[in-house]
Amino acid sequence: MLAVLAYHRVGKGKHSNSLAMLDAHFGYIKRNFTTLLPGESYRGCTRSICLTFDDASFDFYYYIFPLLKKYAFKALLAVPTNYILEDTALSVEERLSVPYTMAMQEGIFEVKAPFCTWKELEEMVLSGHVEVAAHSHLHCNLTFPFVDLEREIIQPKKMIEARLKQTVTSFIYPFGRVSKAAHRYVMTHYHYAFRLGFGYNFSWECQKRALKRIVCDQLVSPEAPFRLSAHLRHLFKSLI
Repeated sequence: MLAVLAYHRVGKGKHSNSLAMLDAHFGYIKRNFTTLLPGESYRGCTRSICLTFDDASFDFYYYIFPLLKKYAFKALLAVPTNYILEDTALSVEERLSVPYTMAMQEGIFEVKAPFCTWKELEEMVLSGHVEVAAHSHLHCNLTFPFVDLEREIIQPKKMIEARLKQTVTSFIYPFGRVSKAAHRYVMTHYHYAFRLGFGYNFSWECQKRALKRIVCDQLVSPEAPFRLSAHLRHLFKSLI
């Protein structure tokens, strides 16, 4: 079985974990699991984890990237391309000060640079610890009928590949939401697609159904996603 874990930000709030909690959590994973990227073989390794982080907020570069290097982990970073600036001279404090709920607002992201820049993404990709996934262009809910699927699905792939010289094989659905039509369209351009939904995966195959991700925001303990009660719940969800 393959567990794909989903995280958002470092800090306080609904979509966050403290840096201390994530450090302890990663330490637990290091002692008990192997981290993989999409498509990598987990045969012969029964305790495999794929780490995924949504939105490419600047705190990923500032806090998580050093942790990935510390623990020799690999992670998949979901990038909504509309909000990525080439570079910035703003201070760390100013960039980290933008609330999660405001970061994508027009007039905020251009001025406050709350997301990773292309320069920072390039550094992380070159390190070998980070692989970039498309996370749409405008971070739209792709189940809405008025969404331009070509813009949201194809454009980010082209932008990332042109700027980072990395082939983009994964798409992570914004808000974890996906329709059958959107998934069919995604799978004509990507090898892997991910949604939210507690449960394990039995392979990387996802043509018919997107891969499940276990939400790991607001952890109550470093080992919380792996406790017996959580394991049984994830296993049950995997079978239905």
